[in-house]
Amino acid sequence: MVDREPLDVLEAIHSTPARRYLGSDPIPDEILWELLDAAIRGPTGGNSQSWGWVVIRDEEKKATIANWWKSIFEATYGKADPSALEQGGRVQTGAFDKVVEGETGLDASGLRSVTYLANHIGEAPVLIVPVLRDVVDQNESTRRGLVYGGFIFGAIQNLALAARAYGIGAPLTTFGTGPELDKLLDLPEGAASMAIIPLGYPVKGRFSQPRRMPVEQVVHFDTWGSHKGRS
Repeated sequence: MVDREPLDVLEAIHSTPARRYLGSDPIPDEILWELLDAAIRGPTGGNSQSWGWVVIRDEEKKATIANWWKSIFEATYGKADPSALEQGGRVQTGAFDKVVEGETGLDASGLRSVTYLANHIGEAPVLIVPVLRDVVDQNESTRRGLVYGGFIFGAIQNLALAARAYGIGAPLTTFGTGPELDKLLDLPEGAASMAIIPLGYPVKGRFSQPRRMPVEQVVHFDTWGSHKGRS
């Protein structure tokens, strides 16, 4: 058994931000199996377990997915100077030609880390694609919908928490998913890729509690807008 950090479950939850600065060092098979075994312990409606997990290590497939991911990122946020992004310092949201300040929900450092991932996602040693079976019908709007997400996103969080114990980043992204990815992975009829999760050992930053609004501001009791102080 490869050593892992002994973490209390709440400690793990409070110290698992999206680590997007990932290196290319390989992840041992033993650890990869542990992460996936943790993932499948997650909740799934009716214990249907109608999922599959595609592990991508093939360099050509990773490069194809990386190109899709970057093209969608740039269509969403616009382009910023990659050299400036990697020199350090904070990149202002105005550096992206399609971003209006406050529009994305990301601060400047968040945009910077997402941009780094856009430029380097193909270098991660492993990409994990969670898949749900029998969710695509003739109405394309049912793909990855709110109902079906509940069948797998708990399992994805399990994967991220298990990765945290081994010092591995596992940021969740849905950029690049869709029919093209489903075809690339030869998914069966009716199946849909739900996310792309790059796995890698972080090369920058640390596992720490992410910044969040105070819980008292986002919790409502019985009626929206009814807040209470935390005792």
